[in-house]
Amino acid sequence: MISTAPNVDYWVEPGTRLAYPTAYGAYRRTREAQEKWAPRHRALGPEVDRQVWRCWRRPQTTEVDVVLTVRDGTSPRIQRMVDEVLRAIARGVPASDAIRHVARRFGLRHGQARTFIMDAIGFELRGPLGAD
Repeated sequence: MISTAPNVDYWVEPGTRLAYPTAYGAYRRTREAQEKWAPRHRALGPEVDRQVWRCWRRPQTTEVDVVLTVRDGTSPRIQRMVDEVLRAIARGVPASDAIRHVARRFGLRHGQARTFIMDAIGFELRGPLGAD
């Protein structure tokens, strides 16, 4: 609803009765000032705040080893796929690209290859050797 009074440079939103300028730049600045998003960690809820606080309070470890294991009963074909993906990642190829390339090579869709690989491998985090 645009005001009918002469020389008035604003309009009133019917549902909220908030006044906004008619000039686009001023309107955009006004709307952006109203639509401030909460910081990401605040938007996720109090459980996330508690988890983040706990993580920040823990002493930081200097080094963690990730040990990948291939589960028993995994077919040799899937083992070769995992091997090729890990070699590509070691060369600096992003994991998603490496899986996509291996999937094409083995005649699978990207999602199928990702599912096979996720089902075939397990991992374990180990702290520094002197920490025990």
